[in-house]
Amino acid sequence: MIRWSAGPSLCDGPAMTSPDGGRRGLQITLTALAAIPLASGLAGALRGPASLPGGSGVVSADVESEYRYTHAIYAAVAPLIWSAVPGIERRSTLVRAVSGALFLGGAARVLAWRSAGRPHPALVGATALELLGTPVLVAWQRRVATAAGER
Repeated sequence: MIRWSAGPSLCDGPAMTSPDGGRRGLQITLTALAAIPLASGLAGALRGPASLPGGSGVVSADVESEYRYTHAIYAAVAPLIWSAVPGIERRSTLVRAVSGALFLGGAARVLAWRSAGRPHPALVGATALELLGTPVLVAWQRRVATAAGER
């Protein structure tokens, strides 16, 4: 059988080609990355818009309320991800759902960028993680699930 390839993919590193699909590497990566929404979410929920890099924190009461609310939800992403880590090969639905929500958040950031201008570099980095990193994590989890005989 001939396999066509356009060259190496993001999923062809040493951890990704191990017999278990890089299960341990994925577990470590997800555990570490989940600290980002926890820290950012808690900072935003507790400090409000003043937690934004480069921001003054002065907004209307409605924006303040919405900002704190959405950041509390963002903080809840971390325990969801951490709950998936021990049996990551069986948690495809959760990984895809959380990754999909984060991807949509990144798309919303792009809309904001287009309408309001370029955000602080930290937020540009967050956008890159949301739009580029989450598809890689979904592909990696799928590889781990497939190697474990799960789907």
